[in-house]
Amino acid sequence: MKCPKCGKPMTRSFCLYCGYMENGNTITKAKKNPSATDIEIYLGDRFDTICHNENMFLIFFLGPFYFCFNRLLFLGVFCAIIDVLFYFFCITTFDLSILLLFIMVRVFYMTCSNMIYMKIYSKKIEKIKLKNPNNYLNILRDCNDKTTSLLTLVLGALIFCGIVLLYFYMYLLNK
Repeated sequence: MKCPKCGKPMTRSFCLYCGYMENGNTITKAKKNPSATDIEIYLGDRFDTICHNENMFLIFFLGPFYFCFNRLLFLGVFCAIIDVLFYFFCITTFDLSILLLFIMVRVFYMTCSNMIYMKIYSKKIEKIKLKNPNNYLNILRDCNDKTTSLLTLVLGALIFCGIVLLYFYMYLLNK
């Protein structure tokens, strides 16, 4: 017998993949808090850390690639490019120390990254609500372990390095 929810084969009276039971209920490990907001459900255990900005060391270390770590690949690469352009502009125009500039930019990321992150995911949740008004809470619960990724962090860094290398290659060709 196939599961009507996910289409995978069912064993006995329940599905091993999604937890669907023949009586219509679903077996889940996730705690269901009826007073939780949508963003709390979506982010799961990470909500308090992000809401109270308790991951400052991670943001300081990753900088613009913090967005890549949170599965926002294009925003992370875009911020990294803007970051490098800002460094270049400030060093050539104002003759600032690169260490001072680095610390100032990272403090900016530590201050604003989680706010931007929560705003983007709030918009994403609104889109999920519009597409699936009946079962959007189940979709949000399913996503709460998939909000971070080391793979997108590495991929973002590789894309950024590729863009920088391509720029220097084009610069050397014009010389």
